[in-house]
Amino acid sequence: MISYEVYKVIHLSSLALLLTGFAVQFFGVKTKIFKILTGVATLFVLVSGMGLMARLGIGHGQAWPVWIFVKFTIWFIIGVGSAIVVKRAPQLGSIAYVLMMALFVVAAITANLKF
Repeated sequence: MISYEVYKVIHLSSLALLLTGFAVQFFGVKTKIFKILTGVATLFVLVSGMGLMARLGIGHGQAWPVWIFVKFTIWFIIGVGSAIVVKRAPQLGSIAYVLMMALFVVAAITANLKF
């Protein structure tokens, strides 16, 4: 059984890789390795986040607290929205970067306050 602390390290490390991967792509380096990195990091964020939920006692079939819906929505927007910007509108990279960081701050506050 994986502990809460290990899931948290995986979650935070994956978030760092995800945000860094998208930031690099926003500012012009669009190699295949960064696309793969962001995809794998997104998967690890999701899996480790679900593991953290299990360690917090939120089981299968239970209603999720509001803060989890907020975080899930934010990470969906970051994951899908950033990929779309990188592929379809690279000229919006600077704006997308600022928005991504603002959403990250909101997600971090939400996770810490657990409202």
